[in-house]
Amino acid sequence: MDSEDATDAEVGRATDACLRLLKARARSRHELLAALERKGYTEAVRERALARVEGWGYLNDERFARDQAERLLGGGRYGPEGVRQRLESHGLSPEAASAAVATASVEFDAEQAARQVLEKRGLSGRELDAREKARAGRLLFSRGFSEDVIQRLLGDAMLEPSGPDD
Repeated sequence: MDSEDATDAEVGRATDACLRLLKARARSRHELLAALERKGYTEAVRERALARVEGWGYLNDERFARDQAERLLGGGRYGPEGVRQRLESHGLSPEAASAAVATASVEFDAEQAARQVLEKRGLSGRELDAREKARAGRLLFSRGFSEDVIQRLLGDAMLEPSGPDD
């Protein structure tokens, strides 16, 4: 067996590894590249394997970003900024992540989604004290909801309350 056959065999093993990972869940190119690198495949083998998987239509970062954005926005647990940050954590560029959020074909009502987050945490349906408002504001902010949405729902919720209750 010559060295080219060994390389073809390695590319085949790397391609199989990609397909196993994609069978478990959708992944970005960056995620697959990192997984193959951890497994010790050379750069040439990684690139050839990813090119195969892309050629077969199993790997498409634009589709991945759009599907993830729709899933996350539709779930109502994250605001647009939180979704964008999660997409970037998958190795997508800020531009690609922003475009996916902007073009997601899901009806998203930020206030309603934020209300649901607060309800699940027992932070709605009653008057909140300053600490609870701050906690609720930090929660919504960490989930990517805008300051405008937080302001509309909580009023002047300071994210960092000060005073004797701290």
